[in-house]
Amino acid sequence: MRRHPTGKTLGRLLVGGYIVIYLIFVLFPILWLLLGSLKSRYESLLMPPRIIFEPTFLAYEKLLFGGLLHTFGNSITIALINVLLALVFGVPAAYALSRMRGSVRKNVSFWILSIRMAPAFGVVLPIFVFMRSLNLLDTITAVIIAHLTINLPLAIWLLLGYFDELPQDIEDAALIDGANHLQVLWRVLLPVSRPMLIAVALLVFVFSWNEFLFAFILTSSEAQTVPALIASLAGTMNFDWPLMSAISVSALLPAFLVVFFAQRHITEGLTLGAVR
Repeated sequence: MRRHPTGKTLGRLLVGGYIVIYLIFVLFPILWLLLGSLKSRYESLLMPPRIIFEPTFLAYEKLLFGGLLHTFGNSITIALINVLLALVFGVPAAYALSRMRGSVRKNVSFWILSIRMAPAFGVVLPIFVFMRSLNLLDTITAVIIAHLTINLPLAIWLLLGYFDELPQDIEDAALIDGANHLQVLWRVLLPVSRPMLIAVALLVFVFSWNEFLFAFILTSSEAQTVPALIASLAGTMNFDWPLMSAISVSALLPAFLVVFFAQRHITEGLTLGAVR
C-alpha cells in the first residue's frame, strides 16, 4: 500500500521550498551584480543579456586605480566614528532613561523614537540648510552628524530595552558598597552588556555604511561615500554598468563580513534586549 506523506513531512517540504525561493530571490541580484562586474561595457548593454561570456577585470582595475577608493575610506571613517559616538552618547542616555520613572521618561523616550521614525526627506532639508550655514557641505563632519541623528536614537532605544531587563539587585549592591551611578555603569553594567554593545555597534556601522540620501545631498566629491558614488555614476551620460557593479560588489563585502563574523553577538544581544 502506498504511504502518503505525513503532515510533518509536508510541512518540511513547504518550509524547504520557501527557503529555496527566498534564497533565489536574495542571491540572484548579488549574482547578477557579480556577473555584470566581470563584463565589458559592450556586453553589459546587450539585450537579451549573455550568461556565457569572457570575463574581464577592467572594472575592478578602474576601481583600484581610477581614484575612486577614497570613497571607501570616507564610508569606513564615517561609519566607525558613528559607532563610537553612538555608544559614547547612547550608553549614558539609555542608562539615565532606564532609571527614570513617570511621565518624563515616557515623553523623552517617545521624542527620541519620533526622531528615528521621522521620514528622511523631512529631515534632510533642515540639515542641508544647517550644514550650509556652517560651511560644512561636502565634508565628512556633515555626513557624520547627519548619520548620528538617525543612529543615536536607534542605539538609545536598543540599549534602553536592555538596561530595563538587567537585574536591579546588581546595581543596588554596587550602590550600597559606595559606588556612584557612573561607576556602576562603567564597572558593573557595561561588562555584562557586552553582547548588546556589540550588536548596537554592528547595526550602527551597517546602517551608516549603507545610508544614501544624506550622503548624496550633503556631499559632491571630497566627502562622497560609496552609495553616493554609485548614484552619481548612474546619473551621468557615460553609463558604465560594469564599474557600478564592481563598486556595488565591493561595497557588499564589509557588511557581509561584519554580519558573518559577529552574527552570534547580534542575535545574543538583540535577544537579551527583547526577552525578559
